[in-house]
Amino acid sequence: MALPYFKAKFALSYTQVSAIALLQNLTSSVIQPVFGYYSDKNHRPWLMAAGCAVSGLAMLGSLLAPNYYILLLCTVVSGLGIAAFHPEGAKTVNRLSGAGKGKGVSMFVVGGNAGFALGSLFMGFLLTSVPEGMFWLYLIPFLGISIPLYRMAMTLPRPESKAAGLGDLKCLISVPLAALLGVVLVRATVSAGISTFIPLYYVSYLSGNAVYASWLLTVFLAGGALGTLCGGILSDRYGSKRIMLWSILPISLLLVLFQSMSGVWVFIVLALASAFLSAAFAGGLVLAQCMMPGNVGMASGLTIGFSVGLGGMGVLLLGRIADLWSLPLVFDLLAILPVVGFVCTFFVRDVVREREPQISLETK
Repeated sequence: MALPYFKAKFALSYTQVSAIALLQNLTSSVIQPVFGYYSDKNHRPWLMAAGCAVSGLAMLGSLLAPNYYILLLCTVVSGLGIAAFHPEGAKTVNRLSGAGKGKGVSMFVVGGNAGFALGSLFMGFLLTSVPEGMFWLYLIPFLGISIPLYRMAMTLPRPESKAAGLGDLKCLISVPLAALLGVVLVRATVSAGISTFIPLYYVSYLSGNAVYASWLLTVFLAGGALGTLCGGILSDRYGSKRIMLWSILPISLLLVLFQSMSGVWVFIVLALASAFLSAAFAGGLVLAQCMMPGNVGMASGLTIGFSVGLGGMGVLLLGRIADLWSLPLVFDLLAILPVVGFVCTFFVRDVVREREPQISLETK
């Protein structure tokens, strides 16, 4: 939601704005497997609280940055805080969820999506309704959650299992895992593209109201939260691969309809597109964790982080396309990508469903 603010404040091009989004995605996402690997080797639950606090402080710094380069530096620090939080958080959720891992992981992701939705609305309010000297209010949610999160993290028992070494990790790389990460990559590219360019489309391209754009982004993110929760529950019941197949193609149709909609239908289409985009995320994360049982933190970093970060790289290319041609063309391209994800899904193995009969036989 801050991208239009940065664009106007520093007179940035679409490519420069996309570079901010790219840098945020790379530092907050691509590096996550590294944090996940070392989290698996050594129990570091305090990273959840520390990452949350650092990201909030750096985000405030980006709002107050005097120039574009300080803004980029704050973006990097904020991203590293986010990268430190997620692998440890997802690993903890995996341990505490028991048999209903899809539901547990979906609730974890829903919390993040709901935070983004409320955060974008809060950011829109700060940027349009309060003076710059009051931007420190943005810190309140971060500090309010970091303290109890640290206290909770310190009560967690040390895991008994040991992480696999780098040599063992090579044996885990397979076509099904690569296909799964490809599906996550496609969904992440579409999601990052929409969340980046929706505010720019309405504020900078159509010269619309920033508050209206913030509501659109909030509805998009809230729809993702609902889709993640429902998708996680359905993945436990019907299988993650089946949910992936059912949910990906409708995204293309909804994005084709998006630019021709007006009024309340814009909100409905965005909410549905976000719900379908997010429906398979929790199941995909659980699948990756099952494919890498000795490195659950790293598996979490690969899905939540690495693939999502690579999806962010597509945002830079889309920004260049918007500069050279037009912003509406970006949404046309985003409508094509789900077809690629649909093809990748056929190569994914649902290892969770395959193990269920084996577990049932062992318990008899």
